[in-house]
Amino acid sequence: GMGGVGKTTIAKAIYNKIGRNFEGRSFLANIREVWEENVGQVNLQEQLLFDIFKQMTTKIQSIEYGKVILKDKLCHKRVLIVLDDVNSLDQLNALCGSRKWFGSGSRIIITTR
Repeated sequence: GMGGVGKTTIAKAIYNKIGRNFEGRSFLANIREVWEENVGQVNLQEQLLFDIFKQMTTKIQSIEYGKVILKDKLCHKRVLIVLDDVNSLDQLNALCGSRKWFGSGSRIIITTR
């Protein structure tokens, strides 16, 4: 939908309401903007891991390596992830490539224009 109609606000409210029911959670804001930054892509992958594990687990060298790490570390965890302001398939592929990446009962919420 159009910018400014409240998609992020609704996603944030849901995240805050149900987040504690998951083993880990992450709210990645302004993905469209961050993605364009110099190392924004791997930074988003690292932020996702940091939010869920509460510590810097791995330094991600490349997007492709990041995909392997995310799948490896999250596949047994029940997580809630919000991907805010997504505007390309590449972003989805890098941050939540497939259902197999996440443990049973995980939920991914995406906001997009």
